[in-house]
Amino acid sequence: MEHPETRLDRIGKPIREALAAETDPAADIRAARAGFLEQVVARNARPTRPTWSARGSAWRWRLPLLAAASAAGAIGLWIWTSIPISFQVGAAGAPGRLGDLIEGREEHGTPLRFSEGSTIGLRRGGGVRVLSANAKGARVLVENGTVDVVIARPPRSKAAWTFEAGPYRVAVTGTQFQMNYRPQDQTLDLATREGQVVVSGACLKTPRPVSAGDHFSSSCLRKEPSGARVASLSELAADPPSQRSAAAPAPASSRAEPHWRDLLATGRLAEGLRAAERANFYRVCQIATARELLALADAARLFGRAARAVTALRVLRQRYPSSPDASTAAFTLGRIAFEQQRDYDEAVRWFATYLREQPNGPLFGDSVGRVMEARLRSGDIQRARVDAEQYLRRFPEGPYASEARGILAR
Repeated sequence: MEHPETRLDRIGKPIREALAAETDPAADIRAARAGFLEQVVARNARPTRPTWSARGSAWRWRLPLLAAASAAGAIGLWIWTSIPISFQVGAAGAPGRLGDLIEGREEHGTPLRFSEGSTIGLRRGGGVRVLSANAKGARVLVENGTVDVVIARPPRSKAAWTFEAGPYRVAVTGTQFQMNYRPQDQTLDLATREGQVVVSGACLKTPRPVSAGDHFSSSCLRKEPSGARVASLSELAADPPSQRSAAAPAPASSRAEPHWRDLLATGRLAEGLRAAERANFYRVCQIATARELLALADAARLFGRAARAVTALRVLRQRYPSSPDASTAAFTLGRIAFEQQRDYDEAVRWFATYLREQPNGPLFGDSVGRVMEARLRSGDIQRARVDAEQYLRRFPEGPYASEARGILAR
């Protein structure tokens, strides 16, 4: 039996010989490492197809991100399509504000440019208000004058615009048209160049479509009769008051009483006027009492809105034709014609109307003096002298006595 040490020595001999033959083991290690790295680089450079299990693992974290991105895009699109359109005013592009009166003061008109591409060209002397706006269009009030309208209709969207002018309402989807409104006689003229609009109004039995190339014209206000000559003071005093039918009842309102009524009742005229405009001024005039119409007219006149005042006063005379308030409306119409419109012949007509309807009314003396002044301003010196003599005989110490003496001293 071999001794254990001899066996170990025999087994270890090859190991000792191998170690003795290894002169530089570090070089072999470096060479082996370099070869390993080359194999790794070569393997990574070759395209490989992932297994279905690997794909599933990747999509498990990608799907929630894609879903979140889609949801965010949908929300962004909804927000973008829900933003109300904005607008700029004038050549300088000043930001427009809802409800503000925009007047055509520029020589070549005042443009209104809307963010979705629509434009409104306001001719000089006209006035409009953009009452409200949403993502599809706006509600525009044409106070007076002429506007040239181009409504844009973006792809896959439906424009919805409304233009109001006194008793008229013009519904628009996408088109080009021109409209002119005269509040003095509530006349609307409209010509469509492209597309179609639909006109409705209190004096129209049914809505009227107006297509490209068509022209529409209508007046909702019956003009008051006026003769070529207005009687002198003595003739007016001799004329009996006009006999008219009883006041027509005001149409009932199907809605709750609007905010403007409370504001007028508390004397807040400016706020009441603005509230009435927001609620559609002409419709408000159709449900207002005679005293409320006078208050609206006073507010409009005091705050430089003569066209609004004329509308309220004319509606009052239509709805309450034989009332004292209707005669007061005639006197106020005379004041507007005299003081704000400088139309002295029209002023004479309205003051004479008051004198004819209320020969003993509280405004009789004032009306006589104003008739005298208006005739003087219009150049009718001869009849102004006749009125001056009659005024001094009846009101020798009246407020217009000095004016009357000045006329007679000419």
